[in-house]
Amino acid sequence: MKKNLLILGSLALLSLPVYADSDMEPVAKWGNLLDGSTAAGDQATGVTVDKDGNPVWFGNYGTTDASPDVDYAGTFLYSGALLNSASNTQNNNYTLLKTDRDGNKMWCVYSNSGDFANNSGFCAATSDGGIITVSKVRHTDGMTDRNISLTDATGKAHEVAWTCERRFYSILVTKVSSQGEIEWNRLIKASTQPGPAASGNYADFWADTFILNSGTVDEKGNIYISLNYRNPLYIPTVGGDDKVLTPANTASWNGDTQTAAGDFLLLSLDENGYYRNDLVLSGSCSASYCQNIVYDNGSVYAQGYIIGSGNTMQADSFTLSPSNIMSPLFLKADTDLKINWAKCCPGEQVAGKNAFQSVGISVYGNSFYVTGQYNLKFSDPDDSSKFVASTQGALREGFILRLDAATGAWLAARDSRDDDWNNPSAVAKTGLTGYLQPFVNPSTPETVYVYGYVMNAAVGVFLRGYDATTLEANLPDMQYNIITGGGVPSAQVIAFDDNTGSLYATARGNKAFTLSNGYTTPAPSGWGILLSRFDLFHLSTDIDAVTIVEESDAPVEYYNLQGIRVNNPDHGIYIVRKGSKTTKVIL
Repeated sequence: MKKNLLILGSLALLSLPVYADSDMEPVAKWGNLLDGSTAAGDQATGVTVDKDGNPVWFGNYGTTDASPDVDYAGTFLYSGALLNSASNTQNNNYTLLKTDRDGNKMWCVYSNSGDFANNSGFCAATSDGGIITVSKVRHTDGMTDRNISLTDATGKAHEVAWTCERRFYSILVTKVSSQGEIEWNRLIKASTQPGPAASGNYADFWADTFILNSGTVDEKGNIYISLNYRNPLYIPTVGGDDKVLTPANTASWNGDTQTAAGDFLLLSLDENGYYRNDLVLSGSCSASYCQNIVYDNGSVYAQGYIIGSGNTMQADSFTLSPSNIMSPLFLKADTDLKINWAKCCPGEQVAGKNAFQSVGISVYGNSFYVTGQYNLKFSDPDDSSKFVASTQGALREGFILRLDAATGAWLAARDSRDDDWNNPSAVAKTGLTGYLQPFVNPSTPETVYVYGYVMNAAVGVFLRGYDATTLEANLPDMQYNIITGGGVPSAQVIAFDDNTGSLYATARGNKAFTLSNGYTTPAPSGWGILLSRFDLFHLSTDIDAVTIVEESDAPVEYYNLQGIRVNNPDHGIYIVRKGSKTTKVIL
């Protein structure tokens, strides 16, 4: 479609390209491997975009004494902890890598002392340009007499005072500046004292008593962390003492980490990592979990699930009625964690199975979107005729759910196999599928995208588009297989920058990956992580005419894509109004 280009007189704007609304297929820009040299592999934990538009990638990458190096884009990045490979598979090292938009390394913060749990924690950008990371860590095997140590971008080692006789997990909260300097670390410890039902290998010592999931920060720097906890946590306070939080539903837990137990905890810390407040549920259940948190416009949205025990539970004044299997939980609170609404959706087994995992949430306008991977049926607690259900018990499927962000009302839901997706449809209908994260591109608010995967190299990692209101699929035009290959590939974490339209995506695999532009990476060492960028805002040079408007004719006003006026626009896409004319430009 031809466009008219409005030039605003200033030569600085003469080279600006025009946004082409009709062309939204994601374009692969680059892909690089982040890879530890071990067979057991690596994990991407999070990715965020800082205030300058640069992606920051967080994860754990494995090393041993025989293979101590971690590489990025085929170049040495750092040497990790020297674990004796005969005593264990690998040591997982903290890795926080900042790149520019083109994938070039800017700086790296890493550990060479401490073993960081996979798929646990998050990173989040702060308004001052820095990064918060929250991670789950224990000592490297054989190094319990040493402090945990992180090395920042200047080469300075920052030790966290912690030595012990036996390894156990704690929570490490770290603030990193925009230049990669570590500003502070806070250690939240968990009790290792066994409870009354402790037995077997867990009779005398509990080394792993919490599940750390994800979190976020708000514009004031307050930190929000999602947890399931099974023993007391000791959280540093401004005054120097610890705030002690103790779970209620643990009396029958024997210490086995694979057993459902413990309590939902939404923990908030201040901008310096000290205890601020917390949100818990009251009442009796088998277990409850807080899995995800997202902050939007003064509100905190949380997602989790409850496994009931025949009783109702309370979230402040809201009554929850879970079934005796996984029952998804959604709530909205203010920044002081006062709940606005809470919903628990009773779960039912499908073909004798029930699972609910890899859940992602986002808020756009008045829609609260939820995606995940499941073998389950769950329904609206206010109307059981509204539900979403997997279609078979053997292989997990994806789902997308839309709630009203203001009230929590159930609006629409869809299963990944409700529609005949392409490439190839037979695999899409039968392969193990995960929907990991929903997001909305502000330039196309009529569509909600799902980032997910089918565990098949021919389908791989994809974006799928649904109608943002009805969740009906726009087939066949809205499936994009953006990453294929990888052996047995899986999607991991993403960040979408709505200022530039760039999607920063990660995938895990044990063979070479191929991006949608045809570029194929080298094969990773064992299991490695692909970092990549895809652009969803497209720029057209297909221009019919250029209109010159002198600056003296009218004042220039800039608006972001949400319609909010911006007085000092930075890099990004803006709507420019001059007199009676508007256009979209990129600065």
